[in-house]
Amino acid sequence: QRAESHTLPTFSNFQLSSKMKVALFIVFILSLASVSEAISRGEVMSRAQVWVDQHIPYSQSKTHDGYRTDCSGYVSMAWALAKPGLTTRTLPGVSTSISKNELKPGDMLLSSGHAVLFGGWTDGSKTHYWALEESNPQTGTRKRVTPYPYWSAGFAPRRFNHISD
Repeated sequence: QRAESHTLPTFSNFQLSSKMKVALFIVFILSLASVSEAISRGEVMSRAQVWVDQHIPYSQSKTHDGYRTDCSGYVSMAWALAKPGLTTRTLPGVSTSISKNELKPGDMLLSSGHAVLFGGWTDGSKTHYWALEESNPQTGTRKRVTPYPYWSAGFAPRRFNHISD
């Protein structure tokens, strides 16, 4: 008996543009993040508090426990996404836009360049909230009272697609 020979197709003449390579990479990263199992709000907040307690310094080039120590790496870590984490450009792919009144601890406020975890309202007026964020190399990860939506304009509330109450 002769074993059959199987040949896999080759793509040596197949070339992708740089933009296509970036797009495929983003799709790949989002696919890794989207297989995440549901995580509870309590677990998100517990994970986030660990970095606050340790004052992990902000850096766009360093990691802590495999996650980038920038704002989007911090949100990715809290949401238990794939390491090293998503970016402010790719976090919308695993979250849904919500209203201000729908915000709950563990949700996110996102702009084109920064991501902040929502820790809860400071009072019933809903003008200030507890923001947990990675934004400063000197102070490290911190939790502070912040005016809604943030210190600057352009922030919108979003909810992780796999969070459970």
